[in-house]
Amino acid sequence: MRVRVLAAAAALALAGGVVALAQTPPPDRTGASIDPAPADRPPERPSDPTAAGHSPPPDTRQTQGKLIPPEDFEAPPVSPDDGAKPKTQGRLIPPEDMPPPPGSQASVPPTPLGPPVPQLLRESDFDLSACKLELTVLGATFEDAAGITDPADRDCGIARPIRVTEILPGLALEGGADMRCDTARALAHWTRDFVQPAAARLPGAPRVTAMTLGTTYFCRPVVGGASTSRLSEHAVGNAIDIAAFRFDDGTDLTVAPREDSGDLLESFQAAVRSSACLAFTTVLGPGSNDAHSDHLHLDIKARNGGYRLCQ
Repeated sequence: MRVRVLAAAAALALAGGVVALAQTPPPDRTGASIDPAPADRPPERPSDPTAAGHSPPPDTRQTQGKLIPPEDFEAPPVSPDDGAKPKTQGRLIPPEDMPPPPGSQASVPPTPLGPPVPQLLRESDFDLSACKLELTVLGATFEDAAGITDPADRDCGIARPIRVTEILPGLALEGGADMRCDTARALAHWTRDFVQPAAARLPGAPRVTAMTLGTTYFCRPVVGGASTSRLSEHAVGNAIDIAAFRFDDGTDLTVAPREDSGDLLESFQAAVRSSACLAFTTVLGPGSNDAHSDHLHLDIKARNGGYRLCQ
């Protein structure tokens, strides 16, 4: 019985030693104590921000989670190029300050202007030489003139004008006239082929020795028509106005309304006017409109399909 008691006591003592041994940390083989905290753990933040050389965090504005009053809003920095731009934040923009929407007429650059009309009508060296040769054969008296331009209108002028003083031998253009060579050629053919033969049918068979001119070159819009926004053919040297015919017997025939007069002067005027449409593309005169009641307007305006306007 005594032996059993001693054995139980020894077993209890042994168990207690094992438990104590398990709860005691093993000794450091290097002799240093073990720091229970990890070596890479950051140091704890001191409770006092000003302690240990720490400065308080910056007073940053919280822009999330709440509205900022307009007076506290800090506008972004403005570059020098932004001064001319309309402000698009914080206010209504007046219509006059609104930028044009993409694709609008205001944002489309203007269409470049084409060549001025005198340059479009400019004759080549060959065509001008051929025209002047024909005038010379017909007996016209003319000379080259300086190019004509108008600072007020780029579409007015004559690129290569000639100045005509006699359209046929012995038939003067009173005062002379600057025009395109093609205009002078049409005038010479009409005068030779129709004006002089018609004059020969008058009593005494007079010969036309001069023509009194109205407007020749003049930079202006058309007059007397439905539209006055177009340039006149006078503005580009394509037109000439005939106000009167002078005969070698000293008499004159002034262009005027002569309807139903029943005399040869009416017949002469009607004959030269109607025949002019064979040489020119536009013929206007008395009865066409009030602006042409005292002269014959003759021009060589080019139209689609060769159309001619004879009134």
